[in-house]
Amino acid sequence: MFTKEIQKGVFVHVLPTQQFATTHIAINFTQQLNQETLDGRVLASNMLETASKKYDSQTKLSQVLNEMMGAAFGTEVFKIGQLHTVRLQLNLVHDSFAHSENTLLNEGFNFLNEVINSPMGNKADGFTAVIFNRQKEIALDEIAGLKEDKPFYALRQALNAYYGTSVQASPAFGTAEKITNVTPQTAWQIWQNSVAGDRIDIVVVGDVNRDEVFTLAQMLNFVPRTIRLEAHYHQALLPQVNKITAVDDVVQARLVLGYVLPAQAGEHAIATVFNGIFGSLANSRLLLNVREKSGLVYGISSDYNPYTDLLLVEAGVDQTNLTLTVAKVNEELQRLQQTLVSDEELKIAKQLIKNAYTMTLDQPLYLADRVYNQQLLQKVMSTEEFLQCIDDVTATQIRDFAKKAIWQLHYEMVGGK
Repeated sequence: MFTKEIQKGVFVHVLPTQQFATTHIAINFTQQLNQETLDGRVLASNMLETASKKYDSQTKLSQVLNEMMGAAFGTEVFKIGQLHTVRLQLNLVHDSFAHSENTLLNEGFNFLNEVINSPMGNKADGFTAVIFNRQKEIALDEIAGLKEDKPFYALRQALNAYYGTSVQASPAFGTAEKITNVTPQTAWQIWQNSVAGDRIDIVVVGDVNRDEVFTLAQMLNFVPRTIRLEAHYHQALLPQVNKITAVDDVVQARLVLGYVLPAQAGEHAIATVFNGIFGSLANSRLLLNVREKSGLVYGISSDYNPYTDLLLVEAGVDQTNLTLTVAKVNEELQRLQQTLVSDEELKIAKQLIKNAYTMTLDQPLYLADRVYNQQLLQKVMSTEEFLQCIDDVTATQIRDFAKKAIWQLHYEMVGGK
C-alpha cells in the first residue's frame, strides 16, 4: 500500500490489487465528535448523495452514474470512539471494461469533485430548501422508525443512560430533536467547514496506478488544514451499577449489561479473542451456556469497543428470567476472570476469528475501511501480522484482561404499563 499526504491533513492511500474487477474509492471527512455539527453533517451527507449543482435531481445524478458503466455511489456517517466521519463511496468497474475517451477513474474523480465542492445550493441561502427539507423529513422518518426495532432501540436507550449528557451518547446519525432545528444555511456552512478543516483520507482499492491516483486526488483542491484527533473516549467510573428499567411495547424483554474494560496499547488481539470466547462467536460461552444449556434467553451476544472501553451484553429474555439471566452472565464473566480457558476452546476461537478476518479480504469495501482505520489510528498492521497476533494470545492474557471488567450498566426494557 502507498500513502501520500498531498496537503497538510489530506492523505491519499492507494492499495493496488488485481484481485477485483472494480475500483473502490472512499473519501472520509473526520472530525472530533461535536454536538453542534453532528446533525448538520448528517443532513449534508444526505444532500450530497441526492443531488449537486450540476446534477440537480436524483434522476440526473443516477443518469451520470449509469453513464459511468453503472457506478455505485453512496454516503454514510459513523463514529469511531469520539470521532465522527462522513464517508463518500464510489464503486467503478475497471477501466478495461470502459469504452470512453476518459478513464472511468478520471470520470469518477470528476464526479466526486462535483459532489463535494459544488453541492446543490449557494452560500447565501444554503442547501436548496425544497430538497433539503425533504431530506430532513426522510431522516426524521428513519429515526422514528428505529423505535420499532426494539433490540436497537433498547441498546440506544441504554447507551443514552450510560453516557448521560456527554456528546458520546449521540448516535452517528443524529437525533430527531437536533435534526429538526438544522436549517439549510447551517448545514451548508457546516459542510463547507468540514471540507476546509476535517482530516481527509482518500482510499482507493483496485488495479490502479498510484501516481495517477495521487494526481487525480489533487484535482479535488483540498486546502491544507491542521487538526488533532483523539479517538479514545474515557468515562469516569460510576460509584455503583446504574440500573434502569424502562417499559415499552415488547413481547420479550430486552436486557443490556455494560462493563468498563480498558484495553491498553497492544491488547487489541487479546480483547478480540476474549470477546469471541465470551459472547461474539457462534460457540461463545454466553450462547452455549446462557441460551443453549440454561434456556434463559432467546438470543444473546457481546460486543467490545476498544475506543470507548465498553463491553456490552445484549439479550432478548422472557421477563420472568431477567434476574437469572443477569446472574448467569456475570457468572460466565467471573469464570473467565478466575479460570484459564482450555487449549481446545482457545484454538477454536482463534480459528473462527482468523477465518472471519480472511473472508473480508475478498471485499474491497472492507479493505478500504481497514486501510482508513489503520491510517487514522496510526496502527498499521499487515494481514500476516494480525493473524500472528491472534495466534499469540494466551489463556493467561485472556484471564488477566477479563479481570479488568467493572460492571457499570444494567438496562431492562420490559412490557407492561
